[in-house]
Amino acid sequence: MGQKNLITSFLLFLFILAAPVPIWAGLVIQSQTAIEIELTGYNGLNERSLFKGDLAAGSKHEIDTPYRGLALLVFSGGQSYPLIIGDESFTAMLTSPADPPTFAGSPENVHFYKSLSGGDLIPEKYAIAGLMIQAKKLLESTHSIRTVQELTTKKNEFHNFIEKHYQSLQHSDMIKRLLAQYFMFHEYADYQTKGAPAANIRVRYQKEVLNGVGSWLEVLKPHLPEQEIVNYCVSLYYNRSMVALASLIIQNFKDDAYCPGGADVTFSFPGDLRITDGSGSKKRKFADFKGKKIIAIVSEDCPVSMVATISKARRFSRQKENVPVIVATLEPLSKSHKVMAKMIRDEKLWFIKDEKWRQENLSKRIKLPFFVTVGSDEH
Repeated sequence: MGQKNLITSFLLFLFILAAPVPIWAGLVIQSQTAIEIELTGYNGLNERSLFKGDLAAGSKHEIDTPYRGLALLVFSGGQSYPLIIGDESFTAMLTSPADPPTFAGSPENVHFYKSLSGGDLIPEKYAIAGLMIQAKKLLESTHSIRTVQELTTKKNEFHNFIEKHYQSLQHSDMIKRLLAQYFMFHEYADYQTKGAPAANIRVRYQKEVLNGVGSWLEVLKPHLPEQEIVNYCVSLYYNRSMVALASLIIQNFKDDAYCPGGADVTFSFPGDLRITDGSGSKKRKFADFKGKKIIAIVSEDCPVSMVATISKARRFSRQKENVPVIVATLEPLSKSHKVMAKMIRDEKLWFIKDEKWRQENLSKRIKLPFFVTVGSDEH
């Protein structure tokens, strides 16, 4: 019996040794000046922070990470620089936010930066750096688009490039950048048709955008959830305050225009619940809102929920309905939430500003968009 246990333990030990162990790369950030930085990594359309912190002047900080691919080094002032992280450790040396980093122990990054500044071609063995330069050139090639035919040709180039290189591009910001530029270059084309009314230009432009969303669902659905793709497309227009077009995308892709979470949730809204307007200058209590009111649950991570809420408030405004829309945020109330109010007239949008209530009621992930109707028009 003892021998059997010994053999079992030995086999278990061999299994543990044979199990794949993630290789952690050591990236050393060396700074001549005191700076605040964040290192961001990517996976498809998602991004995550690999490191965030303050570096003292003359200091070195080592970041151990299993991340492989292109990351973005972002300074607190907004300046950003790409870093290619591979299996080998290296040092990125920083002088100031205005100057790109220099490198020790990373010839791929050295060649990458030379090529970015118009220098020599990148050797074939540095595949990631070479691919990032290809993607950059593709981004820059869109500025000459003028006709719908040129638009169609360039759209096909973007589709083919991402279909061919998705696995290598996914751990970089290029998937997001390519999609953003894809929808931006729709605005370069001339949709005017001889003899057609000017209103046709807007309709044709919208149709091209909607067709573009549909095409990216086909291209990316082998790699990403459909709702993630639709949310990103919606965000591109919401972030530019183009809510009508973002709403049109939601209407045309209803099955995928949501963020996953639980649907079986109930809420209570005490009368002393604190409410504020978008500027924070007007303060109310929930009991001050008589009659029918709509509670909209939104999240910064779910653009569809924010667009759906603005669209509902705009509809009430157009129809002269005195129905306030009160926003409850999954995250602590922030400026990025309050900016929604600037997209609506007539003060139809209010916000719950009660952190205790938020933590007690919104701790679980909720399927969004989500609206709760409270009260009636008769009271």
